[in-house]
Amino acid sequence: MKTVKEGEVRKREILMVARDLFVTKGYEKTSVNDILKIVDIAKGTFYYYFASKEAVLAAIILDIVDEGAKRAERMLNDQSVPLIKRIMMAIMAQSPEFEGSEEIRDEMHKVENAKLEQLYTKAMLKRMTPLLEVAVAEGIATDLFHLDYPREAIESILLLGHMLFDCNIMDWEMADYPKKIQGFLANMERMLGTRAGELEDFLQMFA
Repeated sequence: MKTVKEGEVRKREILMVARDLFVTKGYEKTSVNDILKIVDIAKGTFYYYFASKEAVLAAIILDIVDEGAKRAERMLNDQSVPLIKRIMMAIMAQSPEFEGSEEIRDEMHKVENAKLEQLYTKAMLKRMTPLLEVAVAEGIATDLFHLDYPREAIESILLLGHMLFDCNIMDWEMADYPKKIQGFLANMERMLGTRAGELEDFLQMFA
C-alpha cells in the first residue's frame, strides 16, 4: 500500500511540474527532459507513469475537469443560495482557476489537438451532467422548471456553452459578446422551461 501511495505522490509531482512548465514555457517548448530535470527522476520513471508529453497534458485536462466538478458540487450543495444562482455558478465553475490556465486551454483547443478537446468534452459531460440533474430535478419539483428531457437539456446547455464561449472557434468582436450571451441565456430558459427573463440577471456573470 505504501508503494502505491508513493507512486501516486510521484505521479502528482510530475503533473504539477509539467503544468507549471506548460504555463510558463509553453507546451510546445517544454520537453520531457525539462520535466525530468525539475522532478529529478530518470526517463524510465517518467514513462512508467506517462506514455508521452501529450499523455501528461491529457491527465492535466482531466484534473481540470475534476477540479471544476468539485467546485460545482460545493456550490450546488449550498442550500442558502437560490437554486438558479447555484446552477449558474456551477456552470461557471468549469473555468480553471490556476494562474496561466489559458495556456493549457489554448493548447487543448488547437485543431491538431482535437483528441484532447474531445477528451475534455466527454469528461466534463460525464462529471457535470449528474450533478446538474439533481439540481434540475429540484427545480422541477418546486415548479420552477418545466421540461420532459432534463438530462438532454443539461447536456445541450453544457455543450452549447462550451462551444460558444470556451473554444474560441467563433470569430466574434468583443462588442458581440453581450448579445451572444443574452441569446444563450434566453435559449437556456427555453430548454429548462422556466419563465422568460429568469436568467437575465446573470448576464454579468459571463462578462
